[in-house]
Amino acid sequence: MRKNFALAIVTAICIFFAACSSKETASSIAQKWCDLNGKVFKAEEGPAKETAKAARKDFEKKMEEKYKDDKLFMDEVGKEVEKCEDASEGRK
Repeated sequence: MRKNFALAIVTAICIFFAACSSKETASSIAQKWCDLNGKVFKAEEGPAKETAKAARKDFEKKMEEKYKDDKLFMDEVGKEVEKCEDASEGRK
């Protein structure tokens, strides 16, 4: 009985830490956007480029909807994007 209780506690702690570690930051959102932007930039014209653009647009829409009420956070995301945008397009 005690072993099962301990196992349940350890499992709950692991789930708690996993949930906390997946929190999005302005930097992580910007990095994801820059990765998607890089795929758009590198994709050949045609279906591959359109697919990459759609993925980037979908990500932008999700983030805008999720953080629409947090202007300061979105401003921070914008600043972080500026740091990696040129590199994602091969300019730095």
